[in-house]
Amino acid sequence: MSKDTLLTEGARESALREPNRSALSSHGLNSQGLNWLRSDRWLWLLAIAGTLLRLALIFGTRHHDRFYDELDYDNIGLAVSQGLGFKNFTYYTVYRAPGQLVFVGIIYAIFGHHPLIVEIAEALLLAVLPFVCARVGRALGLSPLLANLGATLAAFHPALTYASTTLYPTALTTVALTVGVWFCWQAMQRDRMGLAIWAGITLGIAGSATTTFAPLAFLAAIVIAWKRRFKIAVLVLVVGMAPALAWMIRNEIVLHDFAIATNGGYNLQLGANDEATPRSGNWVELTPDWTKGEVYLDREEAKEAKAWIHAHRARYAELVVLRAIAVFDSAGKPKTEGLHSGRLAQIAAWSLLPVMIFGVIGLVVYRRHALTWLTLAALGLVILSSAATIAKPRFRFPCDPLLCVFAIGGVARITGMRVKPYTD
Repeated sequence: MSKDTLLTEGARESALREPNRSALSSHGLNSQGLNWLRSDRWLWLLAIAGTLLRLALIFGTRHHDRFYDELDYDNIGLAVSQGLGFKNFTYYTVYRAPGQLVFVGIIYAIFGHHPLIVEIAEALLLAVLPFVCARVGRALGLSPLLANLGATLAAFHPALTYASTTLYPTALTTVALTVGVWFCWQAMQRDRMGLAIWAGITLGIAGSATTTFAPLAFLAAIVIAWKRRFKIAVLVLVVGMAPALAWMIRNEIVLHDFAIATNGGYNLQLGANDEATPRSGNWVELTPDWTKGEVYLDREEAKEAKAWIHAHRARYAELVVLRAIAVFDSAGKPKTEGLHSGRLAQIAAWSLLPVMIFGVIGLVVYRRHALTWLTLAALGLVILSSAATIAKPRFRFPCDPLLCVFAIGGVARITGMRVKPYTD
């Protein structure tokens, strides 16, 4: 065989090997990328990138006007920081939940009266979500890749990102609720009293930041007791309900009203009147005479709302059903204008609808799992509260990180992906 022939044969073999080498190289890159997405390094990337995004939005909106509710959190938080108690200007109040007020007050006491620092603290708090959500996903039986995808949805949740630019209690409630549910699961699995105490503390914080979730520790204790972890259940119940009970005792002493809040009557009347619609929220204009005191007004508004309900039972029943469904609407019907009401905000809000749909499917798919019932307890409180009074998207947002994980689980089961079955 001639030298030229050997060279030609060698060139042909080299050409045949080249595509295989390229394919192997491409496969190696894809495998490396998937390994990265499966790893805990991806969670750290999510935490850092999500925090940077929130901080950028905070500094970009720092000169925007505050909402009316935010001014209350600011004023009362400042009074708390000065040791004056829960005062709004000159009078003691129970209209706002105490958790966020204490959170704001602590920050003001340390750093001075700077609402921007509160927002930065909220942005940092939300960095916990990817780590917790990934572990929730793995507890459901999802692969590391799918669990991390659920964590990714939670890390870049547009509404939670926006919430960190306000003084609303959404960020604090979201983190406390998500971590609390995870601690409950861990306490059940490991039968550890220390974890049960932490579960109670975090659920207690969630309930004290947003009173809708005040009964959550009680419901979680029922779920835990159902799984025959009675000592764990008692600890979660006692520790988790302590903040709400202490707040109600304070209200009885200071305002002679053993109530968790004085906004129940107002919200009930907003949702029970001739102008109310499933998405009217606070579009209905009420003109309460605040000089009569918030306790008196709360009772009178509740009385008027109940009278309307008694006279319009069919209409109220219709509103209840439609508002229960409207809980899963993330766009809402904003009354005020700003970043939350722009076209981009509307697109981001509607993009959450598939996540909510698959989240509900995931709850059905994993209906035997204790994490499902803990999540349903929180979501159920939002649905009941919204159905009875008014429905606003931000009421549901604290449940969304858990729903993001269940959404991935729902998609995985529907598409036939391999998911480790849960055994009780």
